[in-house]
Amino acid sequence: MIRQTMLGVALLAVGVGGELVAQAGTGEFLTPDNQTAVTRVGTRGANFLEIGVGARAQAMGGAYTGMARGATAMYWNPAFLGETEGIVAAFTHAELYDDLGISHDFAGVALPLFGGGLGISYVGLNSGDIPRTTEFDPAGENNEFGDQFDFGGQAVGLHYGRRLTDRLMVGVGAQVISEGIDQATATWWGVNVGTAFNTGLYGLQIAGAVMNIGPSARMDGALIQRRIENTQVFPVDVPIRFNTVSYQLPTMFRFAIVSNLTGSADALLSPSSQLHWRVAVDFTDAVDTDLQMAAGTEFNYRNLVFVRGGKRWVNEANADFRSFSHGLSFGGGLALPVLGSRLFLDYAYTNMGELQNIHVFSFEFGR
Repeated sequence: MIRQTMLGVALLAVGVGGELVAQAGTGEFLTPDNQTAVTRVGTRGANFLEIGVGARAQAMGGAYTGMARGATAMYWNPAFLGETEGIVAAFTHAELYDDLGISHDFAGVALPLFGGGLGISYVGLNSGDIPRTTEFDPAGENNEFGDQFDFGGQAVGLHYGRRLTDRLMVGVGAQVISEGIDQATATWWGVNVGTAFNTGLYGLQIAGAVMNIGPSARMDGALIQRRIENTQVFPVDVPIRFNTVSYQLPTMFRFAIVSNLTGSADALLSPSSQLHWRVAVDFTDAVDTDLQMAAGTEFNYRNLVFVRGGKRWVNEANADFRSFSHGLSFGGGLALPVLGSRLFLDYAYTNMGELQNIHVFSFEFGR
Protein backbone atom coordinates (compact mmCIF):
# COMPACT_ATOMS: atom_id res chain seq x y z
CA MET A 1 0.00 0.00 0.00
CA ILE A 2 2.81 2.41 0.90
CA ARG A 3 4.62 1.57 -2.33
CA GLN A 4 1.46 2.22 -4.38
CA THR A 5 0.97 5.58 -2.65
CA MET A 6 4.58 6.59 -3.33
CA LEU A 7 4.22 5.53 -6.97
CA GLY A 8 1.07 7.67 -7.34
CA VAL A 9 2.81 10.70 -5.87
CA ALA A 10 5.78 10.20 -8.21
CA LEU A 11 3.54 9.96 -11.27
CA LEU A 12 1.67 13.10 -10.20
CA ALA A 13 4.93 14.98 -9.75
CA VAL A 14 6.16 13.88 -13.18
CA GLY A 15 2.85 14.91 -14.78
CA VAL A 16 2.79 18.34 -13.14
CA GLY A 17 6.46 18.88 -13.85
CA GLY A 18 6.03 17.92 -17.46
CA GLU A 19 3.10 20.28 -17.80
CA LEU A 20 5.09 23.15 -16.29
CA VAL A 21 8.01 22.45 -18.59
CA ALA A 22 5.71 22.38 -21.59
CA GLN A 23 4.16 25.68 -20.61
CA ALA A 24 7.54 27.22 -20.02
CA GLY A 25 8.77 26.05 -23.39
CA THR A 26 5.81 26.91 -25.62
CA GLY A 27 3.48 29.30 -23.83
CA GLU A 28 3.59 32.69 -22.22
CA PHE A 29 2.15 34.35 -19.16
CA LEU A 30 -0.86 36.61 -19.71
CA THR A 31 -0.73 39.89 -17.85
CA PRO A 32 -3.36 42.66 -17.58
CA ASP A 33 -3.12 45.29 -20.30
CA ASN A 34 -4.46 48.72 -19.40
CA GLN A 35 -4.63 49.65 -23.07
CA THR A 36 -7.11 46.89 -23.88
CA ALA A 37 -10.64 48.25 -23.72
CA VAL A 38 -13.27 46.38 -21.74
CA THR A 39 -16.18 45.37 -23.96
CA ARG A 40 -19.60 43.86 -23.37
CA VAL A 41 -19.36 41.37 -26.23
CA GLY A 42 -21.08 38.12 -25.29
CA THR A 43 -22.79 39.58 -22.22
CA ARG A 44 -26.36 39.63 -23.57
CA GLY A 45 -28.94 36.94 -24.09
CA ALA A 46 -30.90 36.12 -27.28
CA ASN A 47 -28.05 37.20 -29.53
CA PHE A 48 -29.73 35.47 -32.46
CA LEU A 49 -31.86 38.62 -32.69
CA GLU A 50 -28.81 40.40 -34.13
CA ILE A 51 -28.71 38.10 -37.17
CA GLY A 52 -30.40 39.83 -40.11
CA VAL A 53 -33.23 38.22 -42.05
CA GLY A 54 -34.06 38.13 -45.75
CA ALA A 55 -31.87 37.54 -48.80
CA ARG A 56 -32.44 41.05 -50.10
CA ALA A 57 -31.15 42.61 -46.89
CA GLN A 58 -28.24 40.20 -46.49
CA ALA A 59 -27.08 40.69 -50.09
CA MET A 60 -26.78 44.40 -49.28
CA GLY A 61 -24.62 43.71 -46.25
CA GLY A 62 -27.48 44.39 -43.84
CA ALA A 63 -27.90 48.02 -44.97
CA TYR A 64 -31.66 47.63 -44.94
CA THR A 65 -33.11 49.74 -42.12
CA GLY A 66 -34.10 52.46 -44.60
CA MET A 67 -35.14 50.12 -47.43
CA ALA A 68 -37.23 47.52 -45.57
CA ARG A 69 -40.30 46.45 -47.49
CA GLY A 70 -42.92 43.78 -47.12
CA ALA A 71 -43.06 41.30 -44.27
CA THR A 72 -39.33 41.47 -43.44
CA ALA A 73 -39.87 45.11 -42.40
CA MET A 74 -41.16 43.68 -39.12
CA TYR A 75 -37.58 42.69 -38.29
CA TRP A 76 -35.68 45.66 -39.75
CA ASN A 77 -38.01 48.63 -39.24
CA PRO A 78 -41.73 48.24 -38.44
CA ALA A 79 -42.41 51.78 -39.67
CA PHE A 80 -42.44 50.48 -43.26
CA LEU A 81 -45.56 48.45 -42.49
CA GLY A 82 -47.25 51.80 -43.05
CA GLU A 83 -46.84 51.16 -46.80
CA THR A 84 -48.80 47.89 -46.67
CA GLU A 85 -51.55 47.98 -49.32
CA GLY A 86 -52.37 44.28 -49.54
CA ILE A 87 -51.43 40.97 -47.96
CA VAL A 88 -47.66 40.50 -47.80
CA ALA A 89 -45.83 37.40 -46.63
CA ALA A 90 -42.25 36.17 -46.45
CA PHE A 91 -40.24 33.12 -45.57
CA THR A 92 -36.45 33.13 -45.44
CA HIS A 93 -33.99 30.36 -44.64
CA ALA A 94 -30.29 30.86 -43.94
CA GLU A 95 -27.57 28.24 -43.61
CA LEU A 96 -25.04 29.86 -41.30
CA TYR A 97 -21.31 29.24 -41.53
CA ASP A 98 -21.39 26.75 -44.38
CA ASP A 99 -21.56 23.12 -43.21
CA LEU A 100 -21.89 23.59 -39.42
CA GLY A 101 -25.59 22.71 -39.54
CA ILE A 102 -26.76 25.99 -37.93
CA SER A 103 -29.95 27.36 -39.48
CA HIS A 104 -31.76 30.68 -39.09
CA ASP A 105 -35.34 31.21 -40.29
CA PHE A 106 -37.88 33.99 -40.55
CA ALA A 107 -41.59 33.87 -41.40
CA GLY A 108 -44.07 36.69 -41.37
CA VAL A 109 -47.36 37.92 -42.77
CA ALA A 110 -48.96 41.38 -42.69
CA LEU A 111 -52.07 43.05 -44.06
CA PRO A 112 -53.56 46.55 -44.15
CA LEU A 113 -55.54 47.22 -40.98
CA PHE A 114 -56.44 50.12 -38.66
CA GLY A 115 -55.20 52.69 -41.15
CA GLY A 116 -51.75 51.09 -41.42
CA GLY A 117 -50.20 47.63 -41.57
CA LEU A 118 -50.50 44.92 -38.92
CA GLY A 119 -48.35 41.79 -38.98
CA ILE A 120 -47.07 38.79 -37.06
CA SER A 121 -43.56 37.38 -37.34
CA TYR A 122 -41.41 34.47 -36.24
CA VAL A 123 -37.62 34.30 -36.00
CA GLY A 124 -35.86 31.06 -35.11
CA LEU A 125 -32.31 29.78 -34.68
CA ASN A 126 -31.38 26.10 -34.44
CA SER A 127 -27.93 24.70 -33.74
CA GLY A 128 -28.55 21.27 -35.24
CA ASP A 129 -27.79 18.09 -33.35
CA ILE A 130 -25.13 18.30 -30.62
CA PRO A 131 -23.76 15.18 -28.87
CA ARG A 132 -24.99 15.12 -25.26
CA THR A 133 -22.18 14.70 -22.72
CA THR A 134 -21.86 15.12 -18.98
CA GLU A 135 -18.97 15.23 -16.52
CA PHE A 136 -19.72 11.59 -15.69
CA ASP A 137 -20.15 10.57 -19.34
CA PRO A 138 -17.72 12.75 -21.39
CA ALA A 139 -17.97 10.43 -24.41
CA GLY A 140 -21.77 10.67 -24.47
CA GLU A 141 -22.18 6.92 -24.82
CA ASN A 142 -24.49 6.07 -21.91
CA ASN A 143 -26.47 9.22 -21.25
CA GLU A 144 -29.85 8.67 -19.66
CA PHE A 145 -31.22 11.89 -21.21
CA GLY A 146 -30.57 10.85 -24.82
CA ASP A 147 -27.66 10.88 -27.22
CA GLN A 148 -28.21 14.35 -28.72
CA PHE A 149 -29.78 17.72 -28.04
CA ASP A 150 -29.99 21.10 -29.78
CA PHE A 151 -29.81 24.75 -28.77
CA GLY A 152 -32.48 27.03 -30.16
CA GLY A 153 -33.91 30.52 -29.99
CA GLN A 154 -37.36 31.78 -30.99
CA ALA A 155 -39.06 35.15 -31.16
CA VAL A 156 -42.75 35.67 -31.98
CA GLY A 157 -43.85 39.25 -32.54
CA LEU A 158 -46.84 41.44 -33.29
CA HIS A 159 -46.07 44.62 -35.24
CA TYR A 160 -47.89 47.71 -36.47
CA GLY A 161 -46.81 50.56 -38.72
CA ARG A 162 -48.64 53.64 -39.96
CA ARG A 163 -48.07 56.58 -42.26
CA LEU A 164 -48.59 59.85 -40.37
CA THR A 165 -47.93 62.17 -43.31
CA ASP A 166 -47.00 61.70 -46.95
CA ARG A 167 -43.34 61.65 -45.82
CA LEU A 168 -43.31 60.27 -42.27
CA MET A 169 -44.02 56.73 -41.07
CA VAL A 170 -43.75 55.23 -37.58
CA GLY A 171 -44.03 51.68 -36.29
CA VAL A 172 -43.85 49.56 -33.15
CA GLY A 173 -43.53 45.86 -32.39
CA ALA A 174 -43.70 43.61 -29.33
CA GLN A 175 -42.05 40.19 -29.08
CA VAL A 176 -41.92 37.17 -26.80
CA ILE A 177 -38.40 35.73 -26.97
CA SER A 178 -36.87 32.54 -25.62
CA GLU A 179 -33.69 30.54 -26.02
CA GLY A 180 -32.00 27.52 -24.48
CA ILE A 181 -32.06 23.73 -24.54
CA ASP A 182 -34.69 21.25 -23.47
CA GLN A 183 -35.53 21.74 -19.79
CA ALA A 184 -33.38 24.88 -19.48
CA THR A 185 -34.64 28.06 -21.16
CA ALA A 186 -34.79 31.82 -20.66
CA THR A 187 -37.77 33.95 -21.72
CA TRP A 188 -37.94 37.70 -22.36
CA TRP A 189 -40.39 40.19 -23.79
CA GLY A 190 -39.09 43.00 -25.97
CA VAL A 191 -40.26 46.12 -27.83
CA ASN A 192 -39.10 47.56 -31.17
CA VAL A 193 -39.73 51.12 -32.38
CA GLY A 194 -38.99 52.50 -35.86
CA THR A 195 -39.43 55.58 -38.01
CA ALA A 196 -38.78 56.55 -41.63
CA PHE A 197 -38.78 59.99 -43.25
CA ASN A 198 -38.63 60.88 -46.92
CA THR A 199 -36.88 64.23 -47.21
CA GLY A 200 -38.17 64.88 -50.73
CA LEU A 201 -34.69 66.09 -51.68
CA TYR A 202 -32.93 64.20 -54.48
CA GLY A 203 -34.46 60.88 -53.52
CA LEU A 204 -32.96 60.99 -50.02
CA GLN A 205 -34.60 59.08 -47.16
CA ILE A 206 -33.53 58.64 -43.53
CA ALA A 207 -34.70 56.03 -41.05
CA GLY A 208 -34.00 54.84 -37.53
CA ALA A 209 -35.01 51.97 -35.28
CA VAL A 210 -34.45 50.98 -31.65
CA MET A 211 -34.67 47.22 -31.25
CA ASN A 212 -34.94 44.71 -28.41
CA ILE A 213 -35.92 46.97 -25.52
CA GLY A 214 -36.88 44.88 -22.52
CA PRO A 215 -36.05 43.49 -19.08
CA SER A 216 -33.56 40.79 -18.16
CA ALA A 217 -34.20 37.06 -17.76
CA ARG A 218 -32.37 33.97 -16.56
CA MET A 219 -32.30 30.28 -17.38
CA ASP A 220 -34.91 28.18 -15.67
CA GLY A 221 -36.29 24.66 -15.97
CA ALA A 222 -35.86 21.09 -14.80
CA LEU A 223 -32.09 21.11 -15.41
CA ILE A 224 -31.71 24.14 -13.15
CA GLN A 225 -33.49 22.44 -10.28
CA ARG A 226 -32.40 19.61 -7.97
CA ARG A 227 -33.53 17.71 -4.92
CA ILE A 228 -30.94 16.87 -2.27
CA GLU A 229 -31.40 14.49 0.64
CA ASN A 230 -31.25 15.94 4.14
CA THR A 231 -30.77 13.31 6.86
CA GLN A 232 -29.82 15.50 9.81
CA VAL A 233 -33.16 15.00 11.60
CA PHE A 234 -35.12 12.61 9.39
CA PRO A 235 -34.81 11.71 5.69
CA VAL A 236 -36.39 14.35 3.43
CA ASP A 237 -35.77 15.66 -0.07
CA VAL A 238 -35.07 19.41 -0.16
CA PRO A 239 -35.75 21.21 -3.47
CA ILE A 240 -33.03 23.64 -4.58
CA ARG A 241 -32.52 25.91 -7.60
CA PHE A 242 -29.19 26.97 -9.06
CA ASN A 243 -28.58 30.72 -8.99
CA THR A 244 -28.18 31.32 -12.72
CA VAL A 245 -26.94 34.62 -14.18
CA SER A 246 -29.49 37.15 -15.39
CA TYR A 247 -29.06 38.42 -18.99
CA GLN A 248 -30.51 41.42 -20.79
CA LEU A 249 -31.59 41.62 -24.43
CA PRO A 250 -29.12 42.87 -27.09
CA THR A 251 -30.62 46.35 -27.39
CA MET A 252 -29.45 48.21 -30.49
CA PHE A 253 -30.01 51.45 -32.39
CA ARG A 254 -29.92 51.56 -36.18
CA PHE A 255 -29.69 54.68 -38.33
CA ALA A 256 -29.90 54.61 -42.12
CA ILE A 257 -29.51 56.90 -45.10
CA VAL A 258 -30.88 55.82 -48.49
CA SER A 259 -30.54 57.58 -51.83
CA ASN A 260 -32.39 56.88 -55.08
CA LEU A 261 -29.79 57.52 -57.75
CA THR A 262 -32.10 56.65 -60.65
CA GLY A 263 -35.71 55.62 -60.92
CA SER A 264 -37.97 57.90 -58.88
CA ALA A 265 -39.09 61.32 -60.04
CA ASP A 266 -36.80 63.02 -57.48
CA ALA A 267 -33.82 60.70 -58.10
CA LEU A 268 -30.38 62.22 -57.63
CA LEU A 269 -29.10 61.42 -61.14
CA SER A 270 -32.14 60.92 -63.35
CA PRO A 271 -35.69 59.56 -63.26
CA SER A 272 -36.21 56.30 -65.12
CA SER A 273 -39.03 53.82 -65.55
CA GLN A 274 -36.63 51.07 -66.62
CA LEU A 275 -33.58 51.13 -64.38
CA HIS A 276 -33.74 51.71 -60.63
CA TRP A 277 -30.53 52.15 -58.65
CA ARG A 278 -30.42 52.71 -54.89
CA VAL A 279 -27.60 52.95 -52.38
CA ALA A 280 -27.91 52.67 -48.60
CA VAL A 281 -25.68 53.12 -45.56
CA ASP A 282 -26.54 51.77 -42.11
CA PHE A 283 -24.95 52.47 -38.72
CA THR A 284 -25.68 50.03 -35.89
CA ASP A 285 -24.78 50.77 -32.27
CA ALA A 286 -25.58 47.87 -29.95
CA VAL A 287 -24.90 47.59 -26.24
CA ASP A 288 -22.76 44.48 -26.74
CA THR A 289 -20.83 45.42 -29.91
CA ASP A 290 -18.76 48.26 -31.27
CA LEU A 291 -20.31 50.72 -33.70
CA GLN A 292 -20.74 48.90 -37.02
CA MET A 293 -21.35 50.21 -40.52
CA ALA A 294 -22.89 48.54 -43.54
CA ALA A 295 -23.19 49.77 -47.11
CA GLY A 296 -25.18 48.26 -49.93
CA THR A 297 -26.56 48.89 -53.39
CA GLU A 298 -29.34 47.45 -55.52
CA PHE A 299 -29.97 47.60 -59.27
CA ASN A 300 -33.22 46.44 -60.76
CA TYR A 301 -34.56 46.42 -64.28
CA ARG A 302 -38.26 47.28 -64.50
CA ASN A 303 -38.73 45.85 -60.99
CA LEU A 304 -38.32 42.36 -62.44
CA VAL A 305 -34.62 41.47 -62.24
CA PHE A 306 -32.48 42.48 -59.24
CA VAL A 307 -28.73 42.56 -58.61
CA ARG A 308 -27.32 43.49 -55.20
CA GLY A 309 -24.03 43.86 -53.34
CA GLY A 310 -22.85 45.08 -49.97
CA LYS A 311 -20.24 45.09 -47.23
CA ARG A 312 -20.44 45.04 -43.44
CA TRP A 313 -17.63 46.25 -41.18
CA VAL A 314 -17.66 44.35 -37.89
CA ASN A 315 -15.14 46.61 -36.11
CA GLU A 316 -14.17 44.04 -33.52
CA ALA A 317 -11.06 44.62 -31.46
CA ASN A 318 -7.99 42.57 -32.48
CA ALA A 319 -9.53 41.78 -35.87
CA ASP A 320 -6.60 42.99 -37.95
CA PHE A 321 -6.13 39.49 -39.36
CA ARG A 322 -9.36 39.79 -41.34
CA SER A 323 -9.17 40.80 -44.97
CA PHE A 324 -11.45 43.27 -46.73
CA SER A 325 -13.43 40.37 -48.17
CA HIS A 326 -14.77 39.53 -44.70
CA GLY A 327 -18.38 40.73 -44.65
CA LEU A 328 -18.67 41.14 -48.41
CA SER A 329 -21.98 39.96 -49.83
CA PHE A 330 -23.82 39.77 -53.10
CA GLY A 331 -27.01 38.30 -54.51
CA GLY A 332 -29.95 38.75 -56.80
CA GLY A 333 -33.56 37.95 -57.37
CA LEU A 334 -36.54 37.70 -59.69
CA ALA A 335 -40.09 39.04 -59.42
CA LEU A 336 -42.80 36.79 -60.88
CA PRO A 337 -46.46 37.78 -61.38
CA VAL A 338 -48.69 35.59 -59.16
CA LEU A 339 -52.39 36.04 -58.30
CA GLY A 340 -52.47 39.66 -59.28
CA SER A 341 -49.41 40.42 -57.16
CA ARG A 342 -45.74 39.42 -57.31
CA LEU A 343 -43.66 36.60 -55.88
CA PHE A 344 -40.02 37.49 -55.19
CA LEU A 345 -37.35 34.78 -55.26
CA ASP A 346 -34.07 36.05 -53.77
CA TYR A 347 -30.65 34.65 -52.88
CA ALA A 348 -27.70 36.10 -50.93
CA TYR A 349 -24.15 34.99 -50.21
CA THR A 350 -21.95 36.44 -47.47
CA ASN A 351 -18.25 35.75 -46.93
CA MET A 352 -17.57 35.29 -43.22
CA GLY A 353 -13.87 34.45 -43.42
CA GLU A 354 -12.89 31.97 -40.72
CA LEU A 355 -16.56 31.16 -40.10
CA GLN A 356 -16.98 30.14 -43.74
CA ASN A 357 -20.03 31.46 -45.60
CA ILE A 358 -23.71 32.25 -45.22
CA HIS A 359 -26.31 31.30 -47.83
CA VAL A 360 -29.78 32.84 -47.60
CA PHE A 361 -32.88 31.99 -49.63
CA SER A 362 -36.07 34.06 -49.48
CA PHE A 363 -39.59 33.80 -50.80
CA GLU A 364 -41.66 36.96 -50.48
CA PHE A 365 -45.17 37.65 -51.71
CA GLY A 366 -46.55 41.11 -52.42
CA ARG A 367 -43.48 43.09 -51.36
